[in-house]
Amino acid sequence: MTDNQPVATEKAPSVFPTALKWGLLAGIISIVFSLYGYITESFGNIFLALAVSLIISITILVLAMRDYRKSNGGYMTYMQGLILGIVTMVIASFISGLFTMLYVQFIDPTIPEKMVDAALEQMIMLGVDDSVIEEQRETILAENTPVNQLWGALKNGLFGGLILSLIISAIMKRSRPEFE
Repeated sequence: MTDNQPVATEKAPSVFPTALKWGLLAGIISIVFSLYGYITESFGNIFLALAVSLIISITILVLAMRDYRKSNGGYMTYMQGLILGIVTMVIASFISGLFTMLYVQFIDPTIPEKMVDAALEQMIMLGVDDSVIEEQRETILAENTPVNQLWGALKNGLFGGLILSLIISAIMKRSRPEFE
């Protein structure tokens, strides 16, 4: 007599609690980073801000995926890492975008104008024509509504999270052996 009973397989834990934990942490770090920029009015070096933001995002995603692997017996599939990374970054972006929207709407409504002026100053240093700069200024200020700020943060979180997660989850994945 043979035993045809299927072997019970362990179900992997959900990626969502880990994504929520690390997304909240990333959102809080982003708020602190943004608040520092708003208070000191240091909008001048957009490239430095992007670099710091990228380093923070990569660090958070690596730590989140490592945390998930630890909770899953040391394993994480590529798809689990991808979903974890995207959800983490969307949560962080929502928190950051909501903070920025509320800060600009209720605390300092001049922030968008100051940020646009700093960006345009960089364009001037790069030698962009004055007519183009003035046209860009009006366009950016017209499109910079609180809802657009939140929507932009969510889009950036989704697409940035997708790109970073595609790369990081490929590096961090660790498949369970077939005959364990």
